[in-house]
Amino acid sequence: MVESWHIDDLSKSAYMPSKENIQLVNTRMAKKLATYVQTRKRAQRTIRLWDRISLTASILLIISILGFLYLEKIDSSSIIAQKKQINHDILPGGYKAILTLYNGNKINLNDNNEELIRQKNVNIRIESGKKIVYQSVAKAPGIQLLNTLETPRGGQYQLILPDGTKVWLNASSKLTYPTSFTNKERLVKLSGEAFFEVSKDSRRPFKVQSNDQIVEVLGTHFNISAYTEEHQTQTTLIEGKIKISKQNNNKILSPGQEALITENGNQISVTQADIEKNIAWKNNEFIFNGENLRNIMRSLARWYDVDIVYRNYSDDTRYWGTVSRLKNISAVLKMLESTGKIKFQIEGRRIIAMN
Repeated sequence: MVESWHIDDLSKSAYMPSKENIQLVNTRMAKKLATYVQTRKRAQRTIRLWDRISLTASILLIISILGFLYLEKIDSSSIIAQKKQINHDILPGGYKAILTLYNGNKINLNDNNEELIRQKNVNIRIESGKKIVYQSVAKAPGIQLLNTLETPRGGQYQLILPDGTKVWLNASSKLTYPTSFTNKERLVKLSGEAFFEVSKDSRRPFKVQSNDQIVEVLGTHFNISAYTEEHQTQTTLIEGKIKISKQNNNKILSPGQEALITENGNQISVTQADIEKNIAWKNNEFIFNGENLRNIMRSLARWYDVDIVYRNYSDDTRYWGTVSRLKNISAVLKMLESTGKIKFQIEGRRIIAMN
């Protein structure tokens, strides 16, 4: 290579080189050789630099691809977990009940029922699977046929009695009543919870017997919660006046008041009521105002038809909040979990609560 450059350089001369010229050419060739070597070194450094950049880029590309695939896997796992959670979610309750006629025949009521039942002196009309209406067709003095409307856990229903009184029955509740009111009083028996809008009839007081208490009204709106597992009976007056009796004790409630009677007590405690909370169920809501978890979970168990299991749970936290009863149970559980005090796990129709 050096020789070719030397010859090429000599060929450009038109004469034979002198000694001085040969020395000059040697000097020039030495400079060219030095320039060439430096250029090669720079080129090698550049090549090595690009090799390093290429290698780094390749590594980053591989890491990016692996990271993308990993994140895709995480996202897929998250989606699968979410779908699994949704699949394990529990739907809210709805309109379902069992109507037991005076002769013992049972009729399952659901969202699709539309039926007319004739029962001696009364017609029973089932409307849209949400409400049953009693209509008297003939007076039958002295005859009092009893029907029972019962909602299971996860059920609710509406009822219009023969006198026009409207009743909303909450989940896991039972109301026994006559198909026509022929006596001097209108007596019904309740276990569980119901809201009443009583038609006025000054000649025949309306009475509700629940546990050991009797509520007597002439015409008013009120709510009674008498679940056995709550170990108390709570009566909330919305409008009008009612008299509450247990054994020899009597109390008169005014609108906005509530009466509490404990399971084994005879005393009737009267206080101002949290009306919005007490009748929230009728408006398809849960309202918690300083409730402890166990009280809340009993309400959820009745509405969503689930069993509650406590695993290593110990907490005295009070909860405030409002959530629709029309949402899946996960919406309620997430609200409770947002406090950071409790976690839930859904297994079939069991809700496991843990710290």
